[in-house]
Amino acid sequence: MLLRYAILGLLDGQELHGYRLKSVFEDRIGPAWSLNFGQIYQTLKDLRRRGLVEGRFDQGDGHIGRWVYTVTAKGRRSLDTWLRRSPKQPQPIRDEIFIRLLVLDRKDRDASLNQVARQEHVYREHLTHLTVHRRSLEPVNTEERLLNSLAADAALFHAEAHLKWLEHCRATLLAWQPTEDPPPPKSSLPTKPARPSKASR
Repeated sequence: MLLRYAILGLLDGQELHGYRLKSVFEDRIGPAWSLNFGQIYQTLKDLRRRGLVEGRFDQGDGHIGRWVYTVTAKGRRSLDTWLRRSPKQPQPIRDEIFIRLLVLDRKDRDASLNQVARQEHVYREHLTHLTVHRRSLEPVNTEERLLNSLAADAALFHAEAHLKWLEHCRATLLAWQPTEDPPPPKSSLPTKPARPSKASR
């Protein structure tokens, strides 16, 4: 769904072919959001069927031509309508660490702590790569670098927040003391009186 509007925006005021669309999108957003050609061409096909973009075959200077696309007036209206809508609610957090802790829920606490430590290691390496990428965007002196730097900052802040949560997770696991299972409730059914023995008759 979001790719549809990204393509409409990129085609507004210019003609682009599928390969160039992929290149421009990733140059602007950065490595945090990569696309494959299947996604792009399937979306272009859907947009053209809906009358939101139009295409023409450009022979160009080479022997093999290619289809280039531009947004239609209907496509611009669709894009403007989407921009006026309220943003969607944040998506629920679904991280692999939750499943790992779920699997270890009734096992040794040290195993859960080990999983947290491994996740911390992965995220610290990820944070290092993100920091290197963010520094490579300096100076932010073009429109392309501005959006790319904002996307890189978002990835950095997300990784830092997750590492902070992992620290909280480790501290919580270390401080947690399981309580004993409560005894089963007593039956409320009336008990039958004991039958007198033969000796007492």
